[in-house]
Amino acid sequence: MSADVWIVCDPCPHCGRGSDRYAELNITYNLSPMLKAAGFCGWGDLVGMKARDAGAHVLKVLDGMSTDPAHWRAMNPPNGWGDYDRCLQGRMREWAKQCLEAGPDDTIGGWL
Repeated sequence: MSADVWIVCDPCPHCGRGSDRYAELNITYNLSPMLKAAGFCGWGDLVGMKARDAGAHVLKVLDGMSTDPAHWRAMNPPNGWGDYDRCLQGRMREWAKQCLEAGPDDTIGGWL
């Protein structure tokens, strides 16, 4: 199983155009214990959050983890689904950066 989250751009309140979702991220739940131990709020809490706030939160967690990578690598799931380097410090970090660049009213959507 995995968490799927994305940025939602609401339609323009004046013309109605522009409703879209973009910057989708799919991360295995196998990494949730590692993320929670690092202070991650949880996937369910991201949904509905302003994208910029979500990006700031995720980057804060990942930056904190980057100070002791050996500790977190030791928590990589034994089944090989998901890892600290590629999934968290790679794809999740890139997604969080995209969140920081989102519009001020863009939010996080998700399928959890």
